[in-house]
Amino acid sequence: MRGTQSSIASDLTYQVIQARPEHATGIYDVICLANGFNPQAHVDGVFGPDVMPLVLERFAVGQFVAVTTVNGVEKVIGVALSMRTNYAPSARPLSWRDMIGDLSLKNHDPKGRWLYGVEKAVHPEYQGRGVGSALYKAQFQLAKTLRLRGIYAGGMLKGYRHYKHKMSIREYAGKVIRGEIFDPTVSVQMRKGFKPRTLIENYVWDNDANHTGMLIVWEASRRKDQPRPGDTYKRRHV
Repeated sequence: MRGTQSSIASDLTYQVIQARPEHATGIYDVICLANGFNPQAHVDGVFGPDVMPLVLERFAVGQFVAVTTVNGVEKVIGVALSMRTNYAPSARPLSWRDMIGDLSLKNHDPKGRWLYGVEKAVHPEYQGRGVGSALYKAQFQLAKTLRLRGIYAGGMLKGYRHYKHKMSIREYAGKVIRGEIFDPTVSVQMRKGFKPRTLIENYVWDNDANHTGMLIVWEASRRKDQPRPGDTYKRRHV
């Protein structure tokens, strides 16, 4: 994506732009803070200065940051990382690590017909102010610009931590899908247009979500006379 998208939310002014190497430390900090990790602890499995140059070399246009200015200095407040893949969402769901290959996004396919959501995080101090929505908007536009089939990802059922003593993760997921329970991650993704398909057990380490992700899919709209290139697609539901 070339250029920027600017937004103003109450007293917050920020832009969603393509990530650059100098944003690597800010990306690491935001991912850590959004997941309750201490950035000073050198957390493994988090994108940071050691791998972001490789990620940008593989697929620069797929990496976005939301930035604002604090005391005259640019600050990263949101992150959305992605890669292209031909592994269709109708195939057997894979874990996060198996999908990406490694933190350099080794499994990125430059000709992939799907955009896979690798990571999305918003700094806790800036959540609930439209930053996440702006990052989704940038990814939706990217998928349309590249004429991809759509976007899919594993949405973590973060709200399950409040219901562990009441029901199984599958019962919880069903209630989230039916709108009986609001999940702070998957319910928001559904409001953005993603459709829930199936659970991915042992998707990624996350004790709050019982290490379980929800396969969510957003399909780009196409004209009826426009052919659908790429893989054969069949719908799957929870």
